[in-house]
Amino acid sequence: MTVHKLVMDKFTRVEGDYKAIIHNPNPLIPPIFGADEFGWCCEWNAAMTKLTGWHKEEVLDKMLLGEVFDSRNASCLLKNKDAFVSLCAVINSGLAGKETEKAPFGFFNRSGKYTECLLSVNRRQNEDGLITGVFCFIHIPSHELQQALQVQQASEQASLKRLKAFSYMRHAINNPLSGMLYSRKALKNTDLNEEQMRQIHVSDNCHHQLNKILADLDQDSIME
Repeated sequence: MTVHKLVMDKFTRVEGDYKAIIHNPNPLIPPIFGADEFGWCCEWNAAMTKLTGWHKEEVLDKMLLGEVFDSRNASCLLKNKDAFVSLCAVINSGLAGKETEKAPFGFFNRSGKYTECLLSVNRRQNEDGLITGVFCFIHIPSHELQQALQVQQASEQASLKRLKAFSYMRHAINNPLSGMLYSRKALKNTDLNEEQMRQIHVSDNCHHQLNKILADLDQDSIME
């Protein structure tokens, strides 16, 4: 984040040579790439080369959207068309001068390995305040955070599976209860004696109790 702020200041104030920061081989420098106002790739630092396997000379002066990043026939392939549309929206928002939040981003590198990360896009301005492009920072979670995210994802999937099973169970119980309700209503229309009506009334109360239990149950209480 310190590097991010430093480069932003350089672009905003046009002070010094920001390239000395972007292309510094220091491992603390994050992967950074950029595009000019027409969408041509104009920045690709050493960290991007290490991350993607593509060298600066292979991507510069190519269309960032469509040639460098795309869902097909590109240097860095995206998972699908939706991922490409999302990237287009973030990049174009930056080119329009809008502030953008960190967006989920993922791509396949030259070797076919998929990388999941966060992407932040910032507008690039000249000394007159005119937007001359964007520069983009890739934020890659630490190994520990990636493991935590994988555990969280597995937990969410297991929770969703349990929720589906619970919904099915509730539905399966409701069906025979509805049949019992219909049967009791039919019985009430027959010639029943007092004792039989009392049993029907008891059955009604049990039915209402079961419905209340089903309505009050949630996944957490079942797990407990």
